[in-house]
Amino acid sequence: MSRPAPLDARRGPRDQVAEPVGVLHVITHLDQGGAQENTLLTVAGLDRDRYRVDLLAGPGELEERAAAAADRLLVVPSFRRALVSPSDLRVAATLWRLAGGYQVVHTHGSKAGVLGRVVARLRGVPAVVHTVHGFPVHDRMGRVRRRLLLALERAAARCADRIVCVCDANAREALDLRIARAEQLRVVVSGVPAQQVRSGSGERVLRELGVPPGAPVVGTITRLMEQKAPLDFVAAARRVVEAADDAHVLLVGDGPLRAEVAHAAAGVPRLHLLGFRSDVPDLLAAMDVVAFSSLWEGLGRALTEAVLVGKPVVATAVNGVPDLVVDGETGWLTRAGHPEELADRILRVLALPDRGASMGAAGAVRVAGRYDVEEMVDGLDAVYQDALRARGRRQR
Repeated sequence: MSRPAPLDARRGPRDQVAEPVGVLHVITHLDQGGAQENTLLTVAGLDRDRYRVDLLAGPGELEERAAAAADRLLVVPSFRRALVSPSDLRVAATLWRLAGGYQVVHTHGSKAGVLGRVVARLRGVPAVVHTVHGFPVHDRMGRVRRRLLLALERAAARCADRIVCVCDANAREALDLRIARAEQLRVVVSGVPAQQVRSGSGERVLRELGVPPGAPVVGTITRLMEQKAPLDFVAAARRVVEAADDAHVLLVGDGPLRAEVAHAAAGVPRLHLLGFRSDVPDLLAAMDVVAFSSLWEGLGRALTEAVLVGKPVVATAVNGVPDLVVDGETGWLTRAGHPEELADRILRVLALPDRGASMGAAGAVRVAGRYDVEEMVDGLDAVYQDALRARGRRQR
């Protein structure tokens, strides 16, 4: 397979001593989401002196950005999120045709992770890597579905050389669920463009929304989907504005539960439904407290950003969240599915003389330097090289 033309100045003409290692990233769709953001930052950030980086994915609103990040973008319209779909055979056939041209296949998420790992191993790809961005099972799903998903994950795990988790808590859970072996596991924390996130100014946002100077502002940045429990956040917001009659609440995000969220939010004063926004740094800067109501979570990209910029966080204590939030020190943790607890802790932070600014500052100091994009990309580079070396040793 010939190497595509470079897309920007970073990838200009160079004298190559050896052909770059071919890496194919595989993800189910290109709609907005933390896994997609993580994947695109990785694809864009890998050193083009050493890697040729292509991306295969289902369609989505991030296609233009994906095309700019990858050396080659392959959009497969038949890639579907459903657990089992007739189109899976077409996706598998496409993967089979392409995978043999790469030294590394790196899959992301559950659906792409199962299909991609199995096909890549059958095709003899030297290094098969999978990132667990979030677990496919949770306590609220039916027993039959849970067993089926775990069986698929365990089968796919046998086809991977390395399984990457985005935080320590997820690595422990992967072992408990038996969807990875200890020797396969590597932790590479999910990175964000820290300098960009810290560059925000909230003044424009507050003026735009008509928030009076000095009024307390609570917010969340999320996807309106079952996993994120946005209806729990709305229920907590109702309690907050009832108890603090000058508080404003910002709910940023879009998703399949948009209509239900809008209906639940009707009549809640000073609750601003903002939909999808690209000015996340400014929105975070406008918030005094950032809250998350997830029922299950990998790590949470918006959560990472909130901690990095020094905001006190109130969040449900699910999966990797306690890796970022120290209960009572950098924020508060609550039980999932209990919006009254979320509201109580939010109000507790707002009642502090500094509205939790010192808690947020402590959180930022605690995570400083660990969640940068560059560190994530370097970590994945090391995973690829480790997997390739191990495969070489086994073949000798």
